Amino acid sequence: MEPGKYAELDQARGSLKFMVTLFFIFFFVAIFIVFIFTSVLQVNTLTEYICSQVGLPTLRQAAELVDGESFEKLTRTMDSGDPYYDKTRLALKELKERTGSRFIYTMAPKEGSVFFYIVDGGDPGETGFSELGDEEDIGEWDDAALATFRTGEVHVGALSIDPDWGWTLSAYGPIISGGETIGIVAVDLDSEPIMRYIRTQVFWQAAVVAAATLFGLLIYLLIRRRIGKLAPE
Repeated sequence: MEPGKYAELDQARGSLKFMVTLFFIFFFVAIFIVFIFTSVLQVNTLTEYICSQVGLPTLRQAAELVDGESFEKLTRTMDSGDPYYDKTRLALKELKERTGSRFIYTMAPKEGSVFFYIVDGGDPGETGFSELGDEEDIGEWDDAALATFRTGEVHVGALSIDPDWGWTLSAYGPIISGGETIGIVAVDLDSEPIMRYIRTQVFWQAAVVAAATLFGLLIYLLIRRRIGKLAPE
């Protein structure tokens, strides 16, 4: 074969190797993007599922236990001796224990994004219990709590991790009196079991991605080997 033919064949083989390498790179990147997309989609879908199946029904029940007029009166007097306070606290506590919620509580505005805790569905002195009149700047939370107060509509917060409580998902509903939103009722859900499930699913997805990548690598190596065996006539 003429030297020019050898050069042309080497050039063709090099071009083919480059195309195969490029294909493998794009194949790996595509698989990775699909993995990331499906993982994020799964987290979002699962979050919405938990809210619809547990959080929102619990929130509706909690809202029904809070009488708007009595709540408004309590926000003015801040009297923990008011029979309404203890009655509502025990009712919210029973709901919390029955539904397995982490916390159920109510709040009313003080100034700006600073709110008072009003009725907490727990026992005084227990870990995480908020006394009547305790203050919290909910502007440091995600937008859901403030959005509920401003719009008078139910909002669901983002799935977040707290150093003390772990993974938590919160839902917020308005407390209405005289047609106006005077406070919010909140349900915090323990999302640790959900996160364990998500991590398990992500692990298996990662295993599929790894298997697909290894398969692609094997095909790539076989093709390169085949190209390397091409000999001029």
